[in-house]
Amino acid sequence: MQAAFAAIASIFGGGSAAATAAGAAGTTGATAAGLSGAQTLVSVLSAIGTLGAGFASAQADKDQANAVELQAGQDKVQDTQRQTQMKRTLLQVLGDNDVTFASAGIDITGGIAQDARQTASKRAADELTIDRRDSDFRAALAKMRAQGYRRRASSTVGGALLGAAGGLLNTQIDIGQRGGASPASSDPWAGMRIAS
Repeated sequence: MQAAFAAIASIFGGGSAAATAAGAAGTTGATAAGLSGAQTLVSVLSAIGTLGAGFASAQADKDQANAVELQAGQDKVQDTQRQTQMKRTLLQVLGDNDVTFASAGIDITGGIAQDARQTASKRAADELTIDRRDSDFRAALAKMRAQGYRRRASSTVGGALLGAAGGLLNTQIDIGQRGGASPASSDPWAGMRIAS
């Protein structure tokens, strides 16, 4: 490249032009090295930004997983309270029925009173079973959602690491193709390595 500048300069301007062209070629080499260094710095900053965004997004997903788990815990408490209230209501209904039958002079240990008690107990047991299954299903769904958020957080971190590494590698390849500093000499971590 320098020889080409020198040849062109000698055609148009003689010796002084050739000297000027050689100086310009030296300046071009220094500029290329400076641009390579700047490109490496920008690449490192971009990689840091990619990692920062990835970690922030992953933390948001982890926070959302924690929120889902907390809500599932609150739902479980509410489900238990509701089921306890259903049992209390059953006991209240059975007691009221016993009082009604007894006040009418009907034996509460058999016959129609016993049939009414068994029917009410079976209906309440069925409702409790349905409620428990519904509660268990919602708890399992919340657990799956929380696990999904955690998997997404892990994938986000992995993607950020790959993106940052790919950006740094791409910059080094680009610098090498332009004839800038070699990847070994422009290692962005070289100044941070501990000598052994």
